Amino acid sequence: MTQMHSIILAAGKGERLRPLTDLVPKPLIAISGITLLERNINRLYESGVRNIIVNGSKMGEQIESFLEKYEQSDMNIEFINEGEEPLGTAGAIFNMIDSGLITDEHFWVINADIMTNFSFKRIFLNPGIMGHVVMVPNPDHNPNGDFCLDGDRVTISNNQRYTFSGISFFSVNCFRQSSQRYFSLAELLNDYIDKKMITGELFQGDWLDVGTSDRLAEAEEICTRKSNE
Repeated sequence: MTQMHSIILAAGKGERLRPLTDLVPKPLIAISGITLLERNINRLYESGVRNIIVNGSKMGEQIESFLEKYEQSDMNIEFINEGEEPLGTAGAIFNMIDSGLITDEHFWVINADIMTNFSFKRIFLNPGIMGHVVMVPNPDHNPNGDFCLDGDRVTISNNQRYTFSGISFFSVNCFRQSSQRYFSLAELLNDYIDKKMITGELFQGDWLDVGTSDRLAEAEEICTRKSNE
């Protein structure tokens, strides 16, 4: 069985976490002594993922230096620096394909600024399906949600909406066959959702988007509580 691959999107500016992110990129912010990036690498490893591509932008050299700790591990972690201005969540993947870093037909994508116990199991996409997105119940900061589910198919309608978790699984053809180069994954997904080519699931396990100082404090509380259980 081939090893699973994943991308960790780590090039966001983290503006809502200033002043912390004035000196350190958001993925390297630590919660209970473990950075967000390391937490996600550990989760992927526990799920069987051994090949990871991480991108970076402003202060990306700090992320590259951090990843050196994995050089002697049984993981293959590649880093790509996008420069001062990030290319966006979809633009980053187009860039990785152009750079020859994506060599597998299917791969996971996870935002570096989430904390989750999601299991990155192997998914088989049916013919004609370009991607699979993981959704979660709407948190307080996104009460209206993003997408709907009709069975296993993702839709955009007036039905119950759920929040995109920042976790997805793609066929490389989703990008290679795209009619244009999108900046964000949301724009790319909307295009394929209209064509009924995206499946999805609702995940109700542990998940937190650590995008603000309030949610960073919440993450600390969660980790402290779990360590005391």
